[in-house]
Amino acid sequence: MFKRLAILLCLLCLPAAHAATIGDMAPEAAGVVLSGPEGIKLSSLKGRVVIVDFWASWCGPCIQAMPELDEMRADLHKKGYADKFEILGVSIDRNVEDARRFVKARPVTYPLVVDQLGFAPKFYEVWRLPATYLVAQDGRISMVYHGYGAGFTEDLKQRVIALMNKK
Repeated sequence: MFKRLAILLCLLCLPAAHAATIGDMAPEAAGVVLSGPEGIKLSSLKGRVVIVDFWASWCGPCIQAMPELDEMRADLHKKGYADKFEILGVSIDRNVEDARRFVKARPVTYPLVVDQLGFAPKFYEVWRLPATYLVAQDGRISMVYHGYGAGFTEDLKQRVIALMNKK
């Protein structure tokens, strides 16, 4: 147990080689599960198109983006893509209770975790919120969005559909 913790702490101190970007294998994203299946993390969704969406309880644009992502997910699942597509929301809050309060006030149906140790944001080099990474079925990053604006969700939805339909 202590050995594993020591290794994790050492990894956190290592500088990232470079920011996770298009074409790279997506680093793991995990944390304390707020909602979704027990033990949910990016690697448990392998083989699906996944949106990894970094957010925080203090992020104004996240308040706008998260319901749109939730609506997009509901629409795609309703159209039969539930086994091919998922969203994983990753809070960067250090305090799990802050994230819980945020989600209670603004619930979404997709899985949410809190990476209170900051591993995933460090490996992805998140510098602006929301930070949204589109991960293809092979685990490679297909697109990166920093921030939120008009047309964000529709562009993302078209890219998700294209990846799911790619032969």
